[in-house]
Amino acid sequence: MSYDIRFGVKVEGMDGYIATIDEPEYSSPTYNLRNMFVACMDWDYEQGTWYNCAEVIPKFERGVHELRFNPAKYKKYNPPNGWGSISSAIEALESVIKKAHEIVEGSWSWNEIPLEHLWIRW
Repeated sequence: MSYDIRFGVKVEGMDGYIATIDEPEYSSPTYNLRNMFVACMDWDYEQGTWYNCAEVIPKFERGVHELRFNPAKYKKYNPPNGWGSISSAIEALESVIKKAHEIVEGSWSWNEIPLEHLWIRW
């Protein structure tokens, strides 16, 4: 089993409705990495919940920093079955950050979207 990471935007005039617009390159990291993600980002996210990117991209950046510079601290979260690792967690988190920047900077298939209007769900 794996996540299904998606980016979305709120549709004007439709309360609470978010339209999916894109996904990061590595959009399906294994669920086996959940404990590592929660620990390195210091964020106990809920699957299927939409989060505003302006609020959570710093958490993804924190996660990458933690995994790169403190790997020993997170080694205990490597899944015993071998499905997932610190390096695959970094790859997934960096993929989210990269896609968010592409969308915000307009180097994406649509026009640029301000970070505060961009949403993400796991």
